[in-house]
Amino acid sequence: MIRCRLYSASHHRPRQVAVPTRCTGRVRFTNRYPYTECFFDNAILQPYIHNCIVNVHEGNNIYHYAFFFKRHCCLSINNSLPLEKDDNHGSMA
Repeated sequence: MIRCRLYSASHHRPRQVAVPTRCTGRVRFTNRYPYTECFFDNAILQPYIHNCIVNVHEGNNIYHYAFFFKRHCCLSINNSLPLEKDDNHGSMA
């Protein structure tokens, strides 16, 4: 399990969730992949999840975040993460 911050389209506030992981190697903690599919709705409308890596530079520190999201015009508007554009459809983690 890993900790994740979920910005769900079905909730108005972000929340902390524990995300199960899949392991592909023989050693338990090598090649761990988060199983984020269990937190996103509308699997029939959009069955796949986008992902990207975000690097934040703060002073001498660099923080790396894995960002998972669904984006489709027919998904619910996400009000838990305020963005300037109105195309904020779907959940993010």
